[in-house]
Amino acid sequence: MNILVLNGSPRGEGSNTLKITRAFLEGISSQREVSVDLVDISKADISHCRGCFACWLRTPGVCVIKDDMQHLIQKYVGADMVIGSFPLYYFGMPSKLKAFLDRTLPINLPFIELSESGTCRHPSRYDMSGKGYVLISTCGFCSVENNYEALLKQFEIIYGENLTKIICTEGELFRAPQLEKRTGEYLSCARQAGREYASSGSITADTAKKLSQPLYAPEVFIEMANASWGIGKPHDTENN
Repeated sequence: MNILVLNGSPRGEGSNTLKITRAFLEGISSQREVSVDLVDISKADISHCRGCFACWLRTPGVCVIKDDMQHLIQKYVGADMVIGSFPLYYFGMPSKLKAFLDRTLPINLPFIELSESGTCRHPSRYDMSGKGYVLISTCGFCSVENNYEALLKQFEIIYGENLTKIICTEGELFRAPQLEKRTGEYLSCARQAGREYASSGSITADTAKKLSQPLYAPEVFIEMANASWGIGKPHDTENN
C-alpha cells in the first residue's frame, strides 16, 4: 500500500498532529506492508491557483504553473491512501494546504454532473474510487462543536464515504512532557485505529469514540492552556 501523508502543519516535524499520524501509521504498518511518502507542505513550492482554467482547456490535466505541484499531484493521484495531517487554523486548514487542494483542479474534468441528491460536481479525470482518505487534525480548543464544522463539511463533500476522520481536541498538550502518560494513552489508541484500518478500511465505533474524547475535562484543560502562555489576562493586570 502506497500512503501519501500531507503534513500541513507549518511546524513540520514538530507538529502535534504528526505525532498522532505517525502512531496511526505504526498501527497500519504492523498489519501490512506499506510505503509512506511524507510531504511537508509548508516547505513545498506551491503557488496559488490562478483560476485560468488552462488545465481544462489548453493543457488538459496539466497546470501551467511550474512548481512542486507538478510532481505532488502525481503522488496524490497514484497513492492508495492519502492522509491529511494538520492543525485547525481559524476554523479551517493552514493556507498552504488549501493552496495544495486548490491546485488539484487538473485531476477533474470541466464538465458538470448532477447527482441524484441534486449536487453539482466536476467528474474526476482519473479513477479515484478505490482510494482511501484519512483526515487527522488537532486543535487548541477543548471542543469540536462550533470549531470544526466548516472544515469537516468541506472534506466530507470532497471525499464522501471514503473519508475517515480522527479529530483530537486539546492537541497542544502533546507538547508537554509532563503529560506524556495521558497523551501516550491517546497515541496507543491511534495505533489501534491504524491496525483496524489496515484490516478493514475503517475504524471501529469503540476506537473512534475513544479518539474523540478530550484528553482532560474542559475546565482543567482551559486552566492549563491559559497558564502555559506565562502571561496574565488583561483583567488580571492592574491599570496604572
